[in-house]
Amino acid sequence: MSDDINITCPCCATKLLLDRETGEILSEERPAADHDKTFEDAMRDVQSGADRRAKAFSDAHKRTTNLESLLEKKFEEARKKAAKDSTKPVNPLDID
Repeated sequence: MSDDINITCPCCATKLLLDRETGEILSEERPAADHDKTFEDAMRDVQSGADRRAKAFSDAHKRTTNLESLLEKKFEEARKKAAKDSTKPVNPLDID
């Protein structure tokens, strides 16, 4: 059996070599970074991020503006269903 443990981080893909007895990191190997981007590519990424955030905000705004009418409809349906139901509700304290 080997005295060392190899672990690959699921988030950043860094490879770690750990000592089995002490748990100390013996070596660390990080994946190579992508340095082939141009300034224009970086600016395009930044601008597309702003567009994605604006779209997510507008979608959330639409959901919240429609939320009140949706909840009102659900409440009315529940009220109609409760009016049709003739069974007496069960008291949780009576359950044994």
